[in-house]
Amino acid sequence: MIKLSLKSKIWFTVLSVVVMFAFFVLFYFPEQQQRTLLNNYNTEVQNLANTVALGVKIALTEQNLEGVETAMDFVRKNEELKFVGLMQMDSASGEKTIFKTVPDEYPIPADLLSNDSMIVKTAPFSTPLMSGDIVLAMGTDAITTSKKEIRFTSLFVCFIVLCVGVFIGFLLARNISVPVLALRDAAIKVGEGDRTQQVKSGSRDEIGELGRAFNKMVKALAVAEAERKSAQDQLILSEKMASLGQMTAGIAHEIKNPLNFVNNFSSLSVDLLEELEESTDDEDRKELIESLKGNLTKIAHHGKRADSIVATMLQHSRGTAGTKVPTDINNLCAEYTDLAFHGMRATSRDFNCAIVKNFEDGIPLVQAIPQELSRVILNLLNNGFYAAAERERKSKESGNAEYKPEIRITTTRKDGNVIIKIRDNGSGIPKAIKDKIFEPFFTTKPTGQGTGLGLSLSYDIMTKEHQGMMSVDSEENNFTEFTLTLPL
Repeated sequence: MIKLSLKSKIWFTVLSVVVMFAFFVLFYFPEQQQRTLLNNYNTEVQNLANTVALGVKIALTEQNLEGVETAMDFVRKNEELKFVGLMQMDSASGEKTIFKTVPDEYPIPADLLSNDSMIVKTAPFSTPLMSGDIVLAMGTDAITTSKKEIRFTSLFVCFIVLCVGVFIGFLLARNISVPVLALRDAAIKVGEGDRTQQVKSGSRDEIGELGRAFNKMVKALAVAEAERKSAQDQLILSEKMASLGQMTAGIAHEIKNPLNFVNNFSSLSVDLLEELEESTDDEDRKELIESLKGNLTKIAHHGKRADSIVATMLQHSRGTAGTKVPTDINNLCAEYTDLAFHGMRATSRDFNCAIVKNFEDGIPLVQAIPQELSRVILNLLNNGFYAAAERERKSKESGNAEYKPEIRITTTRKDGNVIIKIRDNGSGIPKAIKDKIFEPFFTTKPTGQGTGLGLSLSYDIMTKEHQGMMSVDSEENNFTEFTLTLPL
């Protein structure tokens, strides 16, 4: 099917009107005018023949032969005259013979029929002296000339109409198609995300009103988009704060252990110092000093562990803008696996889960943004623990106590990439929604327990900020496995 543009439709409409008008002007109207002229000319010739016949009848009634000549001379001065003849009828046989012709001795055709070059009319007369017909033939040169004039006039009118049609076509194209096409192009750009588009809308017709309505809509759309982006930024910030809050719960639990060790070994060291002050035996003093050294070493070790946890917390709480630095993927995964687990334990004290870590040795440092990559890992682990806890809860409600939650996190190096796999044996993802889980604001969690931005942000971090990949494989009520691919 042929697709016509608006400009083509305008030109097609204008040319259709012009062609239709030209058809009537060039063919229909000239034909009607010629027919009218011909009919009028036939009537005029017939009237002349009747007039001559009447004059001849009067002259013959009065037996005035000169009057017959005068009656026939009535049409002699007509420029279109071919001939006029008086045909006498024999009363006995009914045959007609030529009595007189004007011009003299003009060869009157036997058939006496009209043709393209002349019109032949007869008018009967009857007198006691003679009866017969007046035959009058007039040329059609005037009709032919009139036809040519009509045709020329028609062509001239058609040319004028064509010029007017072209002018109207350009006028319509400029006043209709150009603004509409400009509006179309602006709408396409708005659809591509350009909210600065405005079209000229100076005319006071419907197209001008449409342009003004479009400009108003684009301005309203720009305002709405700005508000949407602001709301989305707030939601993203809320999601990050929620992630930070859950991580903080894990950090609080994690940091408590080294602080307990520091406190315990500090207390023991104080007791050892008191014993050292009271002891006078050199061997005893050496043993006490060695014990003190061991305690101080352990205090330093657990202090560094607490410092590492605090550094991790500070790193995670920084903004999204970050610089890629060489990152130990195995350490990052190990650190955030523990934090995610303890964060889950902080909210669900009865929850327990087997954690299996399979980290390939010798994986080189990866250029990554640690605070962003840690958000991805933490989010996937939180989802895995949540899915495992939900399946455990449902299993207990149904009387099945055999289910044991398990999380597996694996790192491997393959084909110039580092691959991280996080697998849980939780409730899984239904096939119907599997393709939607990376869409913004899509969540399977109950209202108030998820924004639907975690996986969407994680996907953007992997694909846009790290030029990697993120995929999921899942079987409902069996497992879910996320695969993160980072280029080396």
